[in-house]
Amino acid sequence: MQLTNEIFTSPAQAIRAGGAHLFWSGNISESLRNSIAEFGQSAPVLVYNGEHGPTLAAGSARLAVLDGLGRPVLARMVEGEDAVSLGLLYLADNAHRQLDDAMRFNALQYFAPLMDETALEKDVLPRLGVRPKSKDARLLLDWLGLPEAWQELLGRGTLPLAAGMVLARMDGADRDAVMPLFAGMSWSRSNAVNVLTWLYEAARMAGCPVAEVMDRAGMPGLLDQGLSPKDAIARLCAAARQVRHPELTRLRERFDAAARTVTGGTTWKLVQPDNFETDGAELSVRVKDPAQLAKAVEELRAVAGNPAWQTVFRPGGDND
Repeated sequence: MQLTNEIFTSPAQAIRAGGAHLFWSGNISESLRNSIAEFGQSAPVLVYNGEHGPTLAAGSARLAVLDGLGRPVLARMVEGEDAVSLGLLYLADNAHRQLDDAMRFNALQYFAPLMDETALEKDVLPRLGVRPKSKDARLLLDWLGLPEAWQELLGRGTLPLAAGMVLARMDGADRDAVMPLFAGMSWSRSNAVNVLTWLYEAARMAGCPVAEVMDRAGMPGLLDQGLSPKDAIARLCAAARQVRHPELTRLRERFDAAARTVTGGTTWKLVQPDNFETDGAELSVRVKDPAQLAKAVEELRAVAGNPAWQTVFRPGGDND
């Protein structure tokens, strides 16, 4: 396939804009709209002769803006096209775009039925800003083997790429069990990976399905409480952590409660820095002038005798 020197104008409605190779279409930036409205079209769209006439190869946003403005379209003809070359041309025409994992996977979904894995790694991934044989390359390719419903969540950007590591280890029943957690909410990388890992490991340790672990943690009920997505995700994370690490969760809750008692009403912050792998705690304060420093010193003297320090130093309790 190659670009020809044939450049022509056409009514926007005369160019067919369908095609699976336009895998990032539908996102029109306001800056592009304003630029075309003020200055006109600076770069032609790319068109080939399809079965039903002129068909768009690349430039869907430009075409949509010009159509909305009622202006003719400047187009450049492409010839010798096939499905793979159309996809590669579309990538080249969109090389300026900032890509996220969802966009990269949308592109891979187009190329996967057309190319083997070696060709995907060699010819497609580098054009998506991903090094062949890298961790991200492996993750993206592994996602191609997951069920379509999960691929849709990644493609929408509501589930992070890294979640595929755990999902690929689960069987179909376990993936079905966790699907309601992710179907209606957008998850961060750390939260998604942590919840999936905790549930998977707890199920393996107990020798039971993930659904049983979720029931024991009360997670299905959390989804029915009408919580905001932020609150729901926070509580689901806490429930999954508790069922996987019950003793660590108990220590954390006791320590945090004691720390609030010790530092309440002061500028000091008290934390356990290493997940209770060692004894002790970390006490810190931020000051910006001598007056604040003096106040912090006075507060420290006041809190030093608080009896809650005994729980800070021994969150497990004397009888545990």
